[in-house]
Amino acid sequence: MLLAPFTLADVPATRSPRRTRRATVKAAVPAERVPAWLVAWAIVGALLLAFVPATRGGGFGGATLPFWLLGAPLVDIAWLTRRRWLAVLRDVLARR
Repeated sequence: MLLAPFTLADVPATRSPRRTRRATVKAAVPAERVPAWLVAWAIVGALLLAFVPATRGGGFGGATLPFWLLGAPLVDIAWLTRRRWLAVLRDVLARR
């Protein structure tokens, strides 16, 4: 299901209390690269689901085609950018 590799190197997050919020998030999170083809897959899938009614699923295929057109690339993008989202979430929760 996931196309993202599971062997990504874990880099420990280091935070400095004197840095600004954006600088802290950028320093704590390594730059993840989302492949352009994965973003294009999600965009094309969303356009197909919006403008071609046959791709929205039905009685025979269920929801498998909408999942593979839009759900799978979004899950992969979320997996590849998980450290960035977690760092932002930690930063927001720490300020509250």
